Amino acid sequence: MESIVEQNSVKCYHCGNDCKGADIKIDTKVFCCNGCKSVYEILDANLLCDYYALDTNNPGNKIEEAGKSKYAFLDEETIIAKVLDFKEGDKFGVTFYIPSIHCSSCIWLLENMQKIHPGIIASNVHFRKKEINIQFNNKISLRQLAELLTSLGYAPVINFNGKEINRKTVDKVLLYKIGIAGFCFGNIMMLSLPEYLSVSDKFSGDIKGLFIYLSLILSLPVFTYCSADYFISSWNAIKTRTVNIDLPIALGVIAAFSQSIYEIYSGAGPGYLDSLSGLIFFLLIGKWYQNKTYEALSFERDYKSYFPLAVTKIENNSERYVTLDKLKAGDTILIRNKEIIPADGYILEGTGVIDYSFVTGESSLITKETGQKVYAGGRQDGSAVKIITSKEVSESYLTQLWNKDNTINKLNGLVEFTNKIGKYFTIAVLIISLGSYIYWIGKDPGIALHAAVSVLIIFCPCIFALAIPFGFGKAMNIMGRNGLFLKNTETIEKLAHNDSIVFDKTGTITTTENPKVSFFGELTDAQSEMVKSLVKNSTHPLSRSIYIFLKVDSSLKPDSFIELPSQGIKGKFNNIEVIVGTAEIAGLELNKDTGMVPGSKVYIKINDEVKGCFVFRNSYRKGFDQISGILKRDYSLHILSGDNDSEKGYLSNYFTPSNLHFNQTPQSKLDYIKKLNQEGKVMMIGDGLNDAGALQQSNCGISITENCGSFSPACDAILDASAFSRLPVFLKYAKACVRSVYGSLAISLSYNVIGLYFAVQGLLKPLVAALLMPISSVSVVLFVTIMSSFWAKKYGLR
Repeated sequence: MESIVEQNSVKCYHCGNDCKGADIKIDTKVFCCNGCKSVYEILDANLLCDYYALDTNNPGNKIEEAGKSKYAFLDEETIIAKVLDFKEGDKFGVTFYIPSIHCSSCIWLLENMQKIHPGIIASNVHFRKKEINIQFNNKISLRQLAELLTSLGYAPVINFNGKEINRKTVDKVLLYKIGIAGFCFGNIMMLSLPEYLSVSDKFSGDIKGLFIYLSLILSLPVFTYCSADYFISSWNAIKTRTVNIDLPIALGVIAAFSQSIYEIYSGAGPGYLDSLSGLIFFLLIGKWYQNKTYEALSFERDYKSYFPLAVTKIENNSERYVTLDKLKAGDTILIRNKEIIPADGYILEGTGVIDYSFVTGESSLITKETGQKVYAGGRQDGSAVKIITSKEVSESYLTQLWNKDNTINKLNGLVEFTNKIGKYFTIAVLIISLGSYIYWIGKDPGIALHAAVSVLIIFCPCIFALAIPFGFGKAMNIMGRNGLFLKNTETIEKLAHNDSIVFDKTGTITTTENPKVSFFGELTDAQSEMVKSLVKNSTHPLSRSIYIFLKVDSSLKPDSFIELPSQGIKGKFNNIEVIVGTAEIAGLELNKDTGMVPGSKVYIKINDEVKGCFVFRNSYRKGFDQISGILKRDYSLHILSGDNDSEKGYLSNYFTPSNLHFNQTPQSKLDYIKKLNQEGKVMMIGDGLNDAGALQQSNCGISITENCGSFSPACDAILDASAFSRLPVFLKYAKACVRSVYGSLAISLSYNVIGLYFAVQGLLKPLVAALLMPISSVSVVLFVTIMSSFWAKKYGLR
């Protein structure tokens, strides 16, 4: 048996390599190894076996041959380094631009690639940018990954020279299809003139038949090529057991073409080839018009213009904060504990203890020494390090990482509603179309087909899907320009629906600018240097205030460093232990400091001896008293602070005393939010340092930042500290935008009902329906974007 297998050179059904035997098989399909067999089983279980239909004569060669020359450059190490977003151990990350992404079925397939190949860990699609971010391991190479995408019909466009891809010219297929459909439509209309002028009876049967068959020949490229996207998209939807907007259109085209073929061959008439060609022509023009309109209204954020994060840049032995858009390749930056690395670079000084969970989703610390490479999105977990950047900041990449939310979040009502209504409306229109055809077929077959096709075409469920991304997308743009940077469009609705607002105190409602700091105790210059060098590594607002207050050198490097949330920091310098933090971490009882000056207190303990205490007289943010008065009209306001209660008397003027909670740990903050969630929806506003869990647990978490590169990935929005006084305006604006989207949905519903009313009666021709469909979509998009701008102007947002 083995000799027969070798003589016939049996090929593996999956990879195409020669099989040493025929022992590993499923039915008649032989595999070279259990790995190939497993991949086949995964494809088969997920209805993806069309993969094997790409090349039935040479299994396995469909990838190797088709992409062998095209993606061979991805085997070069220098090019791989340019293309990859991330590389650490056996984990890699890459972002590909894929022009052929066009529907929900594409998203489903591409976001389930881990089922196709065991080397793929996860994949996320950015639909509007037509990008896919893939995390993979060393079981698949970058070249093989690109070839796999190509084999599935999603060839990535890769530019490894660092130049921007001109995405408007990448895919001209739509224009080609419009040209072919227009040419065929015009000629079919010309050949149909005798029918239009009712003079066809004067032509001999041969000439009349010639015209009809010429029209049929001209309609073939329209049906097979120009309409192909609708068929492919519909088939992919059916395979994935979903319903999309292309399905009714595809059914209408097939019905019109089939009816025409039947009439031509039965001699009943010339069919509807002119209407069919015109329908496809105008649908394609409508698609082009929509694309151009969406490009003009694109809300893709110019991240560099208002992403409210900063980083410490070291220049001429001095430190200063710069916004991320000012950071260039070759700059030296200081990354403190818990700060995000904004750009790829190399460790220049210090030891990096990098947490890449922000990038990979896996929480593990990786040690990096001087000269080793670090990647954007990593978070330092230890003492400060100096990094020299090798790339400019890609703020869109940081935001992409921010949106890789691994937590389970329930859909908001509006998003869930539009998803459901789009699905059920599509099913309903299929039933209505079939009912119209059955009703009219016995009375007037001509009206029957027109009515059925018009119903399929005029209905546009995609309107429901467009209102939210464009309406809320415009609002995201406007809020970002005014200092509130949102994670995604769903955050708009999260902002609009809350019953309670919970504030952190230190660094949230208080400011670190021009702090009023006093020190009670005694420190030598050497001890002050150790304290300043230690707090330099922390991003906590009080640590930064101490750093500014002490006028000594800070070049000492701690031998060890640890930061304890809500307690303080510890470090050692030549076996001298330095502790900076609360009374608890300093070993004092809380009642021991009652006789001191009121304010936030940070104790200094050196080698088991308390040396003194820094006292901070809190300076509240500008407009705090006004916005608290405005907000408490509509919301229940709360304070959760890890600080002592020295400010309780002052804050009682703005908050209900029972809602003021001090000496809170991160866990107690989280528990309090959980409790409030049982009573209604909660918004949490904090600095993202000690309240990450509370931010994540809330309905809407906002991290406030003030010249800092530390924020919580769990938050839904980042608020520039300078825009704090605009918080009530942002909340009112979000509510107005939600109302606008509901209004657009009402308009969409009315349009569809009116259109269906005329269509089922046969009063609406398919050509007219094809013209009205894109106009309706564009009108809804214009409505929500215009209203977003209107509300912004009304509330004083630029």
